[in-house]
Amino acid sequence: MFPPPRSTVWIAFAIFLLLHLSPLHGFYLPGSYPHKYPIGDSLFVKVNSLTSIDTEIPFGYYSLPFCRPLDGIKDSAENLGELLMGDRIENSPYRFRMFTNESDILLCRTDPLSIADLNLLKKRIDEMYQVNVLLENLPLKDKQPLVFTYEVSFVERDIHWPSWWDAYLKMEGAKVHWFSILNSLMVIAFLAGIVLVIFLRTVRRDLTRYEELDKEAQAQMNEELSGWKLVVGDVFRVPGNATLLCVMVGDGVQILGMAVVTILFAALGFMSPASRGALITGMFFFYLVLGIAAGYAAVRIWKTIKGGNHTGWMSVSWKVACFFPGIAFLILTTQNFLLWGSHSTGAIPFSLFIILILSWFCISVPLTFVGGYLGAKAPHVELPVRTNQIPREIPPQKYPSWLLVLGAGTLPFGTLFIELFFIMSSLWMGRVYYVFGFLFIVLIFMVVVCAEVSLVLTYMHLCVEDWKWWWKSFFSSGSVAIYVFLYYLNYLIFDLESLSGPVSASLYLGYSLFIAEAIMLATGTVGFLSSFWFVHYLFSSVKLD
Repeated sequence: MFPPPRSTVWIAFAIFLLLHLSPLHGFYLPGSYPHKYPIGDSLFVKVNSLTSIDTEIPFGYYSLPFCRPLDGIKDSAENLGELLMGDRIENSPYRFRMFTNESDILLCRTDPLSIADLNLLKKRIDEMYQVNVLLENLPLKDKQPLVFTYEVSFVERDIHWPSWWDAYLKMEGAKVHWFSILNSLMVIAFLAGIVLVIFLRTVRRDLTRYEELDKEAQAQMNEELSGWKLVVGDVFRVPGNATLLCVMVGDGVQILGMAVVTILFAALGFMSPASRGALITGMFFFYLVLGIAAGYAAVRIWKTIKGGNHTGWMSVSWKVACFFPGIAFLILTTQNFLLWGSHSTGAIPFSLFIILILSWFCISVPLTFVGGYLGAKAPHVELPVRTNQIPREIPPQKYPSWLLVLGAGTLPFGTLFIELFFIMSSLWMGRVYYVFGFLFIVLIFMVVVCAEVSLVLTYMHLCVEDWKWWWKSFFSSGSVAIYVFLYYLNYLIFDLESLSGPVSASLYLGYSLFIAEAIMLATGTVGFLSSFWFVHYLFSSVKLD
C-alpha cells in the first residue's frame, strides 16, 4: 500500500485549520489578555489618520482644526506594520472614566477659522474623509457626528471579553468562501486526472514496454523513438539567462515561504486585528529571515545547471538579495514621493526608510549569502542523461507555445479569484479580513494547481519535441499574475469608480504591480520546481544510449 500523497496530507491539515481556527463566536486571540479597569479609572482615547475610500490617501488627524491635547501631541505607534500601512495613532484630549456617565462636557473652544482652514475642511468633507477614533484599540462611533462637546454613557452588556472582537471579525459571505473551496477542488481533480493519465497510461506504459524488450529489440526501438524520447540529448541543455532564472526561483522560494508561514500564524490567531500592524510586521520579519532559503535554493539550482561547478555562487547570492527587494524599493520609493507631495501620513518617514534599508543590507543580504554558501556546499542534483554538443532543431509547431503558457494561468487564477475579492475589499475598502483559515486552504490549492498545470504543459512541450521547457515551466504557472493584475484593473474600474485623482490611481496601480510581481515569482517557482522534478524523474527511468 502506498502512503498518501503529500498534497493530500496538506489538504487534510488545511481543512482541520479551517474548521477549528476560523473566526467563530468567542474566538480567542493568543498573546492578548483583558485589562481590568476600576470604576472611575481613566480611559484614554486615541485618534488615527483621516481616511477616505474616494482617494485612499490618509492624512493626519490634526491636519484639520480639531481640539488638541493640552500636554501636546504624542505618537502612539506600536510596531513597524502600523507605519507601513499609513496609520498615525496619536493621543487626544478626550477623556472617559470607567462606568461614569457624563454629559455636556466642553472639550475646547477653537479660534475663528481662517480662510485656509475653512477651505481645507470643506475639501476634506467633499472628499468623504472620516475621523478614526480608538478606545482600547477598537474602532468607534461609525457614521456618527464628531463634535467638540461630548457626553459619555456606559451600558452594561453580557458580552464576554473573548467575544469582544466578534462584531469586527464576523465572517461575511461564508457560502461564497465554501464555493471557492469547492471550485478549487474541481480544478484540482480535473488536473489530477490528466496527470494520472500521463503517468499511468503514457509514461508508465512506455517504460514497461521498453524494459521488457531485449537489447537487440531495444536498439531497434531506439531508432523508432518519437515524442519526448527524441529530446533526451537536449532536455537538460542550459537555458538562456540561466542565472536570472535561478535568481527568480530563489526569490520565489522566499516569497512563497513568507506567505505560507504568515498566513499559518494568522490562522492560528497570532496576528489579529487587535494588534494593529502585526500582519505586515510579521510578513516583513519572515521575509528577512527566509533570505537563507532564497540563497540556498538559487545557488543549488544554479550549481545543478552548471554540472556541479559552484564558482561564482557569491554573485548569484548577491543578485538574489537585490532582485525583488530592488524592484520593490523602486516602486515604494516612487509611491512615497507621491505621498510626500500630497502631505499624506501614508508616506513612510525618512527614519523608517533608513531602518528598512538597514534591515535589507544587515539582515536579509547576509542571510542570503549564508544560504548561498550552504547551497554551494550541498551536492548538486545529478542529471540522468548527457547533453549533446549540437542542439536539436525544434520542429514547427501548430500553435505558438507561449500562447499555451499564457493561457495556463487561468486555471490557478480560478482557484483564488473569489478570495481575491475579499482581500481587495479589506485593502481598499477599509474592511477587516480575518478568514485566514480559508485563505490558507486557498493558498495550498493554488500551489497544487500551479504544480499540476506546469507539469502537464511541460509534458505537452516535450511530446512535440520542444526541449526548451525551463522558462516555459516557470511562466506557465507564473502567468497567473497577469490575470491577477487584470482583475486589479477591473476592481479599480467597477468597484473603486469613486477613486478620484491621478495620485490615488497611481498609488493603486503601483501597489497592484508590486503584488502581481510577488505572485508571479511565487507561483512561477512552484511550476519550475515541479517540472524539474517531473523531467528528472521521467528521464531517470529510461536508459537510452
